[in-house]
Amino acid sequence: MQRVKYGRSDAVLRWAAGALILVWTAAAQAFSGGIATTSFPLPAQGCNFCHGGGSVPTVTLACADCGGGPPTVAPLSVHEFKLTVFEAGLQNRAGLNVSSLLGTLATGGASATGTQALVGAGGRQEVTHTTSKLAAGGMSEFSFRWTAPGSATTVALNAWGNAVSGDGSTAGDAASAVTLIVAVSGDTPTPTATPPPTATPTPTATPAGTCPPLADPGCTSGFGKGLLMVKADVPGSEKLVAKLLKGPALAQTDLGNPLDAGQGGTGTVYSLCVYDDANALAGEALVDRAGDTCVGTPCWKSLGKAPNDPQGPGKGYKYKDGAVAADGILKLLYKGGAAGKSKVILVGKGSGLPTGLAAALQSTAQLKVQVRSSDGLCLSIDLTDIAAQEPLFFKAQ
Repeated sequence: MQRVKYGRSDAVLRWAAGALILVWTAAAQAFSGGIATTSFPLPAQGCNFCHGGGSVPTVTLACADCGGGPPTVAPLSVHEFKLTVFEAGLQNRAGLNVSSLLGTLATGGASATGTQALVGAGGRQEVTHTTSKLAAGGMSEFSFRWTAPGSATTVALNAWGNAVSGDGSTAGDAASAVTLIVAVSGDTPTPTATPPPTATPTPTATPAGTCPPLADPGCTSGFGKGLLMVKADVPGSEKLVAKLLKGPALAQTDLGNPLDAGQGGTGTVYSLCVYDDANALAGEALVDRAGDTCVGTPCWKSLGKAPNDPQGPGKGYKYKDGAVAADGILKLLYKGGAAGKSKVILVGKGSGLPTGLAAALQSTAQLKVQVRSSDGLCLSIDLTDIAAQEPLFFKAQ
């Protein structure tokens, strides 16, 4: 039998080839939590550089609010778009990447659950998944928002829809690319002078913040347990606790991203809104501290990985400010997860808390607690079991 001798250079080549396979495999699995075009080794292949062997899916991209026909929009207008990835055999989950050279992409819309914004080529925002989305009715739907540029032009929205089996490997998957051409037509809107409003007396001042005067009927509900406790009987030792527990399935970015810019932060502002049995606003608290520092450390931290981390996303966010500078709020915890696992907990203390909430709920038979995010979902729970109802102490669950 003839023996084949391998030299040192052959061993090096074999080692390098094995290392390349390991790196390629790790890279292929690293983007189950979302991908930007900067991570496409070959842009023309997109997701198919790593994923392959499956049936090529049908992928569609359309404007949800532009009317029929090819979309034509006004400069600086904001529109919702929908990407649909149709199920292909055993490939019943899907991911996406959407990019554009012009305009501004952002998360949002009716099917925004499971999406996030990442920084892509040229420092532009792109929209991708946080985890693969399970098909419903034979398709996985993703929505996002796009703001048109400020002058007349033609823009290409470029998207990849990746149909995957969800078995943890990249084999048996396949992706399709789709491009939607949007015409931006008309003049850039210019502000017009508005006559000063006629002064109208109001019985009480509206508290500052982002809570609407009436409860939002479109908020996400499904929380199995909740609590609101307001204690204001000892000046300087006031306390506020709000809890929404055992909620629906939620992803990390369903409530935006309040982290710093290096972690993909989007400047999310949060509001606690409390409504009486007439759905009228009784009180609110505002946390507008995205990317800020509290007592020498970041106010916000990610639960697990940040949304833009290749190994992410994480479960949610936690806020802590020992100085209680934002309406007296000490802690705010948002944790996503499977149905029955998500929750929001807010704790406030001290004289910086909004005043008069317990008194405003003196005659209510039930109440609604809503937690709003400026670029994400609004969460809501109805509390009907009132345990204490005094001018300076209120508790319901």
